[in-house]
Amino acid sequence: MSLLVLRAGPSALVQDLGRPGHAAVGVTGSGAADRAAAALALRCVGTDPGAAVLEILLGGFAVMTDAPAVVAVTGAPARLVVTTSSGSLRSAATGEVLALPAGATLEIGRPTAGVRTYLAVRGGIDAPAVLGSRSRDTLAGLGSPPVAVGDVLGVGDLVVGPWAEGWHAAGHEPTPTGGVAPVVLDVVPGPRDDLFPAEAWRILAGIAHVSGHADRVGVRLEPQQPVPRLASGEIPSEGMVRGAVQVPADGAPVVFGPDHPVTGGYPVIGVVTARSADVVSQLLPGTPVTFRRLDV
Repeated sequence: MSLLVLRAGPSALVQDLGRPGHAAVGVTGSGAADRAAAALALRCVGTDPGAAVLEILLGGFAVMTDAPAVVAVTGAPARLVVTTSSGSLRSAATGEVLALPAGATLEIGRPTAGVRTYLAVRGGIDAPAVLGSRSRDTLAGLGSPPVAVGDVLGVGDLVVGPWAEGWHAAGHEPTPTGGVAPVVLDVVPGPRDDLFPAEAWRILAGIAHVSGHADRVGVRLEPQQPVPRLASGEIPSEGMVRGAVQVPADGAPVVFGPDHPVTGGYPVIGVVTARSADVVSQLLPGTPVTFRRLDV
C-alpha cells in the first residue's frame, strides 16, 4: 500500500530515531524533533519504534490512501478531517487511531498549539535508509528530500503489536505557547559553564523569548539582556549534542535541535534534558521561556 501526497504544507519530512554514532565523520544524529510525539504515534498504530513517520510543520498537509490503512497523528494538536471515496466527511482529533478505507483522504490542519505534528501509518513509512536511518537531515542534506505534492509514499511492514480503532492516546501534549507563564526548560550545567560568571545563570533564569530564527538546526532565544561570558572570543571547536545551549559572542543563546552542527566554536553553558529538547521543538516565535538549572 501507499499514500499519495495531495498537499505538503510548509514542510513535511520523513523522520525516525535518527542516525547516532557518526559524529566522527561529520554526520549528526538528526531524527524526529519531538521524539516523544513520534514514538507515541508509532505506539498508537502498533508499529516498531524504529520505523519512520512524517514530521509535518504547521499543518496544511493531506494524503490519500490506495488501500485500507491505520494511522495516528500526534504532537501539536490540529483538526483532522477524513473524507472517504464516497464523499462522506468526519472530523478527528490528534492522538486518535483511525482506520482509513481505500481511497480515503486525511487532511491535517494548522496546529492550535505547537508547530510539529507526526503522522504514523501502521507498518511505517518506507523510504531509503542512509547510514542506517530514514531521517532527513536538513543541515547535511542526507535522507529523502522533503515530501512534495504528488509524491507516493510507500508503507513498510514493521508491525509489532495491535491497534484499537477510535482509541485516543493520552500522556503527551505540546507545551502551551500562547499563555502568559513562561515555558520552563530544564538544563544541566556544563560542559563549559566554567567560562561564564554567576550572572549568566541569573539571566537564564529570567524571561527570554523564542526568536524568528528557529528550525531543526537550532532555536535562537532573545534574553532580556545578553548572557555574559568571562571571555568574548571563540574557543577551539568542540563536539555538539542535541539540546546544547550555546552562547555566541552577542549573548543570545541557541538551543541546538536534531540537525545541529557536529562541532561549534562557542561555549556551551549547559544541555537541556531530553524532555525539554522535545518541548523546544514545539515552540512558536515569541513564546516566553525560562531555564531551570538542574545540578546533578
